[in-house]
Amino acid sequence: MRTLHDAYAGPLYVFAYRRLRDAQAAEEVVQDTLVRAWRARERYDETRGPVAPWLFTIARNLVTDRIRRSATRPEQAMLPAGLTDPVDEIDRMLETWQVADAMSGLSVAHREAILACHYRGLTVTEAAALLGAPAGTIKSRLYYGLRALRLRLEEMGVVG
Repeated sequence: MRTLHDAYAGPLYVFAYRRLRDAQAAEEVVQDTLVRAWRARERYDETRGPVAPWLFTIARNLVTDRIRRSATRPEQAMLPAGLTDPVDEIDRMLETWQVADAMSGLSVAHREAILACHYRGLTVTEAAALLGAPAGTIKSRLYYGLRALRLRLEEMGVVG
């Protein structure tokens, strides 16, 4: 297998890339070609000729399959300027709900510190003045509050 890879990976890549114009897809074609050749090695008849035409036939079939698949796949519709994708909007709403739900489980002190610094954009000093606590306390509340928030989101399966 290593010998086949060393001898034919480069030429197979060039062959696939010229037809697909996609580096990642070309690499996948090379890998799939070599894997299929390895799995079908018992069926290859050395008396019929060199291995190269056989490999390139496998690659050509894989390239053709990819082109056919991409041709039947509907193109993603372009949205007019100013409109957002409804799926993106739903994802954003879901994330907002999940974070709000996780935030509701935090202590009031942690929640206030996070809201002041991360949602209102206040500095630690400004948040300290607003909340009537020393800056060091606000830093501590932020650290432990964000840690607790991350744990709650992990428990919800939102982050991992």
